[in-house]
Amino acid sequence: MKKSLSVILIIAFLFVMFPAALFADETEEEPAKENFDVNAPFAAVVNADTGTELFTKNADTPFFCAFLPRIMTCIMLVESGLDLSTEISLTSEMMSVSHDKSSANLVAGNKISLYDLMKCILVANSQEACIAVAVTLAGSVSDFIVKMNLRARELGAESTAFTNVTGQYSSTTKQTTTAYDVIKICSHALTLEYIEDLSNYRYLEITVNNAKRSIYTHNSIIDRNSAYYNKKASGLAISGNNTTGYALVSVAVDKAMRIVCFALCYTSAAELYADMTEMINFSLTEYSYRTLIQKHAPVVEIPVVFGKERDTVTLVSNATISASLPSSVPDSDIVVEKNIPEKVEAPIAKGTVLGSVTYSYEGRIYGSADLIAQSDISLDVIESYSTAINEFFSNKYIWAAIITVITVVIFYSTVLYIKNRKKMRREESSKRDRITKMPR
Repeated sequence: MKKSLSVILIIAFLFVMFPAALFADETEEEPAKENFDVNAPFAAVVNADTGTELFTKNADTPFFCAFLPRIMTCIMLVESGLDLSTEISLTSEMMSVSHDKSSANLVAGNKISLYDLMKCILVANSQEACIAVAVTLAGSVSDFIVKMNLRARELGAESTAFTNVTGQYSSTTKQTTTAYDVIKICSHALTLEYIEDLSNYRYLEITVNNAKRSIYTHNSIIDRNSAYYNKKASGLAISGNNTTGYALVSVAVDKAMRIVCFALCYTSAAELYADMTEMINFSLTEYSYRTLIQKHAPVVEIPVVFGKERDTVTLVSNATISASLPSSVPDSDIVVEKNIPEKVEAPIAKGTVLGSVTYSYEGRIYGSADLIAQSDISLDVIESYSTAINEFFSNKYIWAAIITVITVVIFYSTVLYIKNRKKMRREESSKRDRITKMPR
C-alpha cells in the first residue's frame, strides 16, 4: 500500500512540475531557417525568365569583373547578324592588343570562323578572340567599346562601364560593373542563340588553318572530373585571380525555373565554387516556380447592361504570369488585386480590355495583366430603348419639367381664353351700340 501511494505521489509531482514536457508534441516544427547568406561580398540570384530577385548582397556596389566584357562581345557578335561560319584572318594588329594567351593559342595569320572565335571566348576565356571579333565588327577596338557601352545601357546596365573587350585588369582601369548589371547582361545573353550552349562545354574542338585543335574550360563547376562539379549548374563564365577577385556566373535549371547566380569573392576559387553551390541549392530548394495565372484563364465575371441573351461577361487574362516564390508560401497568401468596373454596357467585342489584375506578395508585385472579354455580347435594342424610355419617364426632373410645361400651357391658354372672351364681349357691346344708334 505504501509503495503504491509513493508511486502515485511521484507521478502527481511530475505532472505538476513538468506538464509541458509530458505532453509535448514530438513532431514539433523546426525553428525557421536563418536568413540565407554567402561569404562572397558581392552576389545575386535572379530568376532569368521573370526577373524576380531571390537573393542579393551588395548588388549595386561597383567592382571589376573580367568575364563580363567577353560575354558582351559574344552578345554583340550574335546580334550582328553576321554569318558565323565566315572565316577571318587574324592580323598582327589584332594579336598585339591581347596580353594573355589562352589555350586556343591564336596568332597572326590564323584563319578561323567567327563561330569558333565565340567558342574560344566562352570556353577558353580567349582575349585574342575578343580582339578579333571587336575589330571585325567595328573596325577598331575603341569603336567597338563605344558600341558595347551603348548596348549595355539599352539592356539596363546603367552602372557598367567597359574600357576594354578582353577583361584585362590594370590599376588604372575604370572598367566597373555591379551584380545587378551582371545579371541583366547575362540574362539577356541567355535569350540568344549559342551562348549558353557553348559556355557549358568542358572542352571543344575548333578549326584553325583547316586543322583541328582542342580548347578547355576554366570553369570547374561544369567539369565532371572536378571536385567542384555541380550537376545542377551550367556555364556561363568564370574569371579572376587574387588581385581582381574570382567571379562566376552560372545557370541552374529546375523544371520550368531557370536561375542565374552570380558571385565574386577575393579569397580563392574554391570558396567561390562553395558559395555558388550554396546559392544554387538555396534557389532550387527554397523557391519554386509557379504559374499565378494562365493566358486566357477566366478571372472574374461582371454584369452586362443591355446584353442580348447574356447578362454577364467573363474576363480572362491576356497573359501568363509566373513567379519564383518561397516554396513555403501557399497560393492563398498571394494577393490578387482586380481593377474592374462594377458593370459594362453592351455591345462588347471579344478581346476588349475591360480591366486588369495584379499579383503580389509582401508588397512585391510579381506581374500584371489586362483582363479582356472572353466573348462577343451583342446589344438588345428593344431592352435598350425600353430602359431608356422608362428611365426618361421615371426621372423626377423630367416629370417636373413636363408638369411645368403643362402648367404654363394651361395658364397661358386660360389667360388667352379670358382675354379673347373680354375682346369678344367688347366687340358684341360695340355692335349693339351701333345698332341702337341707327335711325329708324
